[in-house]
Amino acid sequence: DTFMRRRFTLTTLALTVAVALALPTLRVAAADMKVGIVDLQRALNESSAGKKAKDQFKGEFDKMQNGLKSEKDSLDRLKEDLDKKSTVLSDDQKKAKMEDFERRRRDLRRKLEDSDAELRKKDQELTGSILKDLAVVIQEIGEREGYTLILENSSSSVLYGSKSIDITDSVIKAFDA
Repeated sequence: DTFMRRRFTLTTLALTVAVALALPTLRVAAADMKVGIVDLQRALNESSAGKKAKDQFKGEFDKMQNGLKSEKDSLDRLKEDLDKKSTVLSDDQKKAKMEDFERRRRDLRRKLEDSDAELRKKDQELTGSILKDLAVVIQEIGEREGYTLILENSSSSVLYGSKSIDITDSVIKAFDA
């Protein structure tokens, strides 16, 4: 029991000495580090390529929305017409009109889902290529300016980042150039 206690004390003492000797080295290594952060979302939104992609996406979104809106308006008119005439229609006519309405409603729902998927895909294509190009620019800046580490600011891994190490503006300028 006493032997184990002495061994534990010696081990603790050895670890304490090792950590104390390593601390100055860790401080020097940390002092030599150059860290930067980049807000990729802001770079994507504020770069000229990002703005162009956003405008292109908005144009396609508006075009799809307008086409679907006219179909929805037509479907709404059909429903109103069906509601108004339901008392004068025969059961067979009512059933046929309801089936037509339901079929057109399902078609519209499918078109909405398809257009949503198409828009998501288009957004990924547009932003994906820009993000790849931004990554190249960030790597070039990191190598050229001697950064040890550059982190993405909006990710959950960066809990705090001083404005002084934010290089987003430099990345946007270099990317636009």
